[in-house]
Amino acid sequence: MKALKYITFIIVGFLLFSCETEYLEDPNQPEIAPTYGIMNRVQKRVMNDTRDEWFSGRQSLLWVQYWNQVNYTEEDRFQYRETVNLNSWNRLYKNAQDLVDIIELNTNENTKDDMAKFGPNVNQIAAARIMLVYVYQRAVELWGDVPYWSYAGTNATFQANKLKSDGIDRPVYASQEDIYIDMLNELNEAQSSILVNENMIDGDNFYDGDAALWKKFANSQRLRIANRIKGKYAGAAAHITEAVAAGVFESNADNAGVKYEDNAVNGAPMFRAFVVSARNDFSPSVSFVDLLKGDRGTFGMVDPRLDIYVADNAEGEKVGIPLTGNNEEVNAFVDESMPGDAILAANYTEYYMEYSEVCFIMSENNNWDQTWYEAGIEASMQKWGVDQAAIDAYIAAVPAANEENVMMQKYIALYMQPMEAWSEYRRTGYPNTLVKPLVPYTYTYIKGGVETTVDATFSPIGGLTDLPTRNKYLLNEGSINNENVTAAGVAMGGDKQTSKLWWQP
Repeated sequence: MKALKYITFIIVGFLLFSCETEYLEDPNQPEIAPTYGIMNRVQKRVMNDTRDEWFSGRQSLLWVQYWNQVNYTEEDRFQYRETVNLNSWNRLYKNAQDLVDIIELNTNENTKDDMAKFGPNVNQIAAARIMLVYVYQRAVELWGDVPYWSYAGTNATFQANKLKSDGIDRPVYASQEDIYIDMLNELNEAQSSILVNENMIDGDNFYDGDAALWKKFANSQRLRIANRIKGKYAGAAAHITEAVAAGVFESNADNAGVKYEDNAVNGAPMFRAFVVSARNDFSPSVSFVDLLKGDRGTFGMVDPRLDIYVADNAEGEKVGIPLTGNNEEVNAFVDESMPGDAILAANYTEYYMEYSEVCFIMSENNNWDQTWYEAGIEASMQKWGVDQAAIDAYIAAVPAANEENVMMQKYIALYMQPMEAWSEYRRTGYPNTLVKPLVPYTYTYIKGGVETTVDATFSPIGGLTDLPTRNKYLLNEGSINNENVTAAGVAMGGDKQTSKLWWQP
């Protein structure tokens, strides 16, 4: 019975395979879900699952101090909820299973011809492989060693999502090194296989089936991952060179994102949290608001994105919520701003990856190149609709490109993509403007036209002295798949929040 409970690999609803089943015996009651519906659902659901008030709002947005909570400080202070940890795992692997099913439907002799109505089989397989890398990267950068599935990989430890095909209900946890290397190869093989003059897949939320743009998305992801692990993997340099040569994002028109509808049912995740559910639990943080104001860091001037990222408080000021040591201190603070209207819009676009990130990676890999640095700033600001004159004035005054300045601008541009910002902090130590644990600080802001000062100390829970490097494995896994969970913890030097990921310095 335990196998039936193992939700990571549970059969997903209505996706049933049988050599005796026709695709549409009755066109009004399909026995097998069409691939366009699965892809459309996954693209949106991954964002619903990872950019909502739980996975994002009560963990990574807090940890990289884009936001802090205004009522309960436990998660700001690194004590995440086990229910969120469990749901994150279940949902990531459920999305992975849907993508594996797309591949099966396009390779199974009994279904592939019917599925070809929605795009060439080879392109649909490539799209699923590209999406699988995105999903599994979220998992490996949240927990470390994890169960992993590969289309082409022959590694015997790649056992995730194989309950249907092989009956594996207690998968081995693959090593991070093996996973990252395979993800790079998967992206390369997938983009190489794409028929660029054909439809990619119907139901595509990103590019409406434009295969050439999917190729850029794959290469840009490959660039991101290779850059992440280049300090540990000698082969990463070749992947960076090859990904750029094969074609990465060239403008904001290439960005991969899901635009939500302007309504309560299909509105964006944070709109549903703040507006539909009326949960005003979060405010931009002290450190982030001060960075945008030019009061922290090296930029020393107001960022044109400030008005977009942060709303005025009741007195017309931009005020971040302090990061403290207990709920009482936060509850007593009543002057904070809310996120900007554009951030909480129903028709907000949640991005998987965008051109500005590519620019900053290119700057980094070209000795902190100034031109790419400025291009990244401009791309981010243009995406948010900043007036071009304001962009030009800011770029003319911004400090020159170097490691600190490029990485700090990358952090600002990654706002609302907190998993990426967290990973970059773990890799580089930037942003270096965060409120640090156990270091007293003073926050000065305007209230009633005069300066007001708050003295505070950020006191984490659990004895951490810096940001967590990972989540601990979920308790449910320990009871169902204990042998493999235990082995993975030992391999990483302990199942702890402070156990470093493979690529961390």
